[in-house]
Amino acid sequence: MSPTWSLALRRTALIAAIFAVWELATGGFGLGLQLWSPAIVARPSSALAELGPYAQSGLLWKDLSTTLTESMVGLILGIAGGGALGIVLGYQRPFAELFEPVLVSLNSLPRIAVAPILIPLFGLGIASKIALSFFTVFFVVFFNTYLGMRSVDPELVKVIQVMGGTRAHLARFVVLPSVFSWIFAALRTSVSFALTGAVVGEFVGSTAGLGYRLNLAAGLLDTKRVYLILLILMVFAVFLVEVAKRVEGRLLRWRPSAVLSN
Repeated sequence: MSPTWSLALRRTALIAAIFAVWELATGGFGLGLQLWSPAIVARPSSALAELGPYAQSGLLWKDLSTTLTESMVGLILGIAGGGALGIVLGYQRPFAELFEPVLVSLNSLPRIAVAPILIPLFGLGIASKIALSFFTVFFVVFFNTYLGMRSVDPELVKVIQVMGGTRAHLARFVVLPSVFSWIFAALRTSVSFALTGAVVGEFVGSTAGLGYRLNLAAGLLDTKRVYLILLILMVFAVFLVEVAKRVEGRLLRWRPSAVLSN
């Protein structure tokens, strides 16, 4: 069996075991064991059974498309903005030292505390959720890009200069490859953060989206719907992270793989 299939089977077995223990602890399988009431912690079987009514109502596709649109647009804008500012300040050290306290203080703000400010500015539509996703992703990418600019190997810079390379050659062959490695290192985290930003924004104020529906279900004590939406968010987060890993592997296939020894 190939290592890829072996890993996939082991992961599937682990997930199945977690769901089995969860089902058992909430009174499933008819064994009479119940550590938590299904009214507090829904059984996975009952939560997944809620998927049919949710989809048939037409709300699932509306909520899913809304949340994914908000998070993906915020992700793209955050990567572009954070990467661009990180490169600019990496070249302009005096400006970086001047603006660093401001950027650090903005990054320290809890995202849920920023949401009530963005809602009045951008309204209850998707614009405010995109802004919150952007705000969440921007600083992750910015600081990674800036650190990537500052960690460029000075020996490589000297080699390009000795060979008569211009600033354009230096950027193309040394700076950008180093920075891209740092940006893609932040990509997997940024994907999850973008999704989190969109959901948090929907919690605070929205008329659609998985976060809005989750908040509504929690208010109605609809535990099955709450756990179903949490499972949907986890599945899509894993899927998006895997996509990010594939993109990273393709774009950075020139980078040598690290070999770990025992």
